[in-house]
Amino acid sequence: MRTKSIFFLTLALGCGLVAAVGVQQVLATRDRAAPAPVVEMKAIVVAAEDIPMGDPVKITQIKLEDWPKSKIPEGALFKVEDVEGRRTRTKIYKGSPILEAQLLEKGAVDAGAAPWIPKGYRVVSVKVDPVSGSASMLRPSDRVDVVVHFPAMPSRGIPKDYTRTILQNVKVFAVDDKYALTGEEKNQKSMQAKTVSLLVTPEQAEILTAATELGQIRLVMRGLGDNDAVETKGIDPMELLGLPTQEGDPEKEILPGIEPPRKEDAFAQFLSTQAHSASATAVSTKNSGGQTWAMRILLGSQVNDVVLEADTDHVWPNSMGTIWRAATSAASSFADGHSSLTDLSPPPESSPSQDGDWLPPMDTPVPERGSDQ
Repeated sequence: MRTKSIFFLTLALGCGLVAAVGVQQVLATRDRAAPAPVVEMKAIVVAAEDIPMGDPVKITQIKLEDWPKSKIPEGALFKVEDVEGRRTRTKIYKGSPILEAQLLEKGAVDAGAAPWIPKGYRVVSVKVDPVSGSASMLRPSDRVDVVVHFPAMPSRGIPKDYTRTILQNVKVFAVDDKYALTGEEKNQKSMQAKTVSLLVTPEQAEILTAATELGQIRLVMRGLGDNDAVETKGIDPMELLGLPTQEGDPEKEILPGIEPPRKEDAFAQFLSTQAHSASATAVSTKNSGGQTWAMRILLGSQVNDVVLEADTDHVWPNSMGTIWRAATSAASSFADGHSSLTDLSPPPESSPSQDGDWLPPMDTPVPERGSDQ
């Protein structure tokens, strides 16, 4: 019996030891960090500094840099000698890969404007003057709308004068022969243009050419970032006689990034009116014995300050108390809307005394001094 107990105890200890070793191995395998995946790299040519448009690339402006193979853009160049000396079609910024499409052919000094025209587009030039060319404010890369005025030509199927917008949000490709501004030209505030070249699709080129032959072209300059199309119906000059007068909207003519002015509500405007109306008014005390009475009359949002003075030019019965009359010009505007200045006198129930107290009604007998009444 004792031998069996020792055997089972030994067996249990052995099983427990095996289980402990297995659990330890499982935990060690799970906690072990997975090896980082190996990323394949390849050296490409990148810009070591900003390279201006149209300049030949110098060896000091480029370098080789390792990039992940999966991140290399299409058209990237891998040899410095494939880039050095070639002129750029566009500005290349520091740290960006240099692509084949950004460079002119090797040995080409200047390929003209053709490399700058996107695929599927055409360049059409229109003759302008300081008025039709937006007062010489246009520069390459600005955006314009094209408005044309057609004079009446019955022989060509135009029975009456008409004006309408035929193209919107069109890019200015060049002003005269300037399609890529140099450093000095970028600082010019205006360019005296004789022709403006527009970047258009083939269909738009036909529309623009026909409009140039049939009417008078005017280029309408757009604001920066204003790319929304606006539906217009055109205008018949005869309709101008019946159209209502148009006006600007200062609340919408706000530059991007500038907060529009906050509108003052009606109550604030009323308080402002009161503040301006509260200025002191000169008081005339001629023939008043120095007795005056100041009043403020509120009519809606209108505020009038009125000063009354005691009328000492006439002798009145004691029962009538003191008679008051308007003494300031401020009362005139209010009195214009009333039948007489008697409307400005105190309420009929009472009258102010010399000490500022209100007297009994005028139809009530005034007790004599020392009486029992």
